Amino acid sequence: MILPKGEVRHQNLLTAYTDLSALLSTLKSESFSGILEIEFPEKKGAIFIDSGEIVNAEIKEKSNAETTIGPDAIQAFLTFSNQKDGVLNVYRLLPEQVALIANHLKHEVLFKELSTDFTRLDRLLLKLKEDKHNGFIEVLTKEKKVLGVLFVEGGDPVEMFTTPESEPSVFGRKSIPIFVENAVKQGAIFNVYRSQSKVLQKHRKEEIKEETKEKIKEEIKGGKVTPRGEELKELIPIFQDILSKSEKLVDEASKRRGLFHKVFKESLIEKSEEFTFLDPFVGEFEFKEGMIHFSGEAGGKEFTKGILECLNTTLLLLEKELPKNKMVSLKLIAGIKFSLEQHTEALKRLGVDAVAFSIFK
Repeated sequence: MILPKGEVRHQNLLTAYTDLSALLSTLKSESFSGILEIEFPEKKGAIFIDSGEIVNAEIKEKSNAETTIGPDAIQAFLTFSNQKDGVLNVYRLLPEQVALIANHLKHEVLFKELSTDFTRLDRLLLKLKEDKHNGFIEVLTKEKKVLGVLFVEGGDPVEMFTTPESEPSVFGRKSIPIFVENAVKQGAIFNVYRSQSKVLQKHRKEEIKEETKEKIKEEIKGGKVTPRGEELKELIPIFQDILSKSEKLVDEASKRRGLFHKVFKESLIEKSEEFTFLDPFVGEFEFKEGMIHFSGEAGGKEFTKGILECLNTTLLLLEKELPKNKMVSLKLIAGIKFSLEQHTEALKRLGVDAVAFSIFK
């Protein structure tokens, strides 16, 4: 997470001359609230202090971006503090600001580098509200300069801070609408994260999905599966194959690993109003590591049209993403058509061939 810069309490303290334990003890006696940033050649991170008490900490390995959070991070800092090549900075914040940031340290990436060129921010915020999202959004300029961080709890924006270049970060919920409006006008990039509370809900949701799968298996044995269920049972492997081949083709041709996954997710957002079962914020459809996971409801023709419409949008997004490399889009079109032709018989039998080949003629 991008951390705010509060009012400077101490700056550029060298661990060669600073006793970290003594510094923490002093801050506790002062009932200090804020962030103690620490950086060593191989590690960096922060300790979060609320009214003199350490409430959380995180430490990151520079070599592999591995992050440790909580008591283990605090202990690691205390262990490294006797090294002579570290630098400490202490920034003052309000207790409620520290608590807000500390509570969102454990998170996962939901969307990375969404651009206002392709994503409607108002729709994004609406979907976060409908999903009762818990997390935060990092907002950057198109040149990757940090503008601020917007926190969302229960789907509602609850706080934000902006990051002036040479002054302390500015917190203020009332400025959220203006900030959002300016970001859209000027153009921006968004990184969307889901906090731990949401992750735990997701884990439970995965358990429910597994339970559902087991029930479906039992129904198959008992001959209770509906024709609609059979359609998806056959269609999902087909489109899993098409998406996997498309991902490999795009990433290899562009020499940018993860590019297909990024633009395909953007296409899901663009098409989510028309095909709600593909809405990534709802979580019924997911394409990850070459596999499709689908727990929603859709007819065969609707599912086919939705996936292929998203692939068509992906092509348009790729052309904007790679304006000097049109060959990637051309290869992808050819690859999709070839894959569809390979599955022609199955598509005809399932009655979705007309839909499929009307989109990719």
